[in-house]
Amino acid sequence: MKEQDILAHARRCAPAESCGFVVRTQAGERYLPCVNISAAPEDYFRMAPEDWLRAETQGDIVALVHSHPGGQPYLSDVDRRLQVQSDLPWWLVCAGQVHKFRCVPHLTGRQFKHGVF
Repeated sequence: MKEQDILAHARRCAPAESCGFVVRTQAGERYLPCVNISAAPEDYFRMAPEDWLRAETQGDIVALVHSHPGGQPYLSDVDRRLQVQSDLPWWLVCAGQVHKFRCVPHLTGRQFKHGVF
């Protein structure tokens, strides 16, 4: 799997957010592009349940990938909540780079603030 595949998919989808999965198969890791079915694809992404199933049947899901065209290179508050629910690393494409965020659950009794200890 090459990050070039992820970056190319994000370029093709812009200005809408791209989305997909990195899946580990017997042949190695590969990127599985998905269709963003969001009603507002330039602001949010949404994956079809069929895409999740397709990814799961092809191997182990390594990461969920989406892009922020023209946005910030970090996960939004909504992204962060959904990442914790998915229990997956999330990779974010922004400004021609892939930024990788491991899944870290919220701290008990404290609200998560990116970049604040």
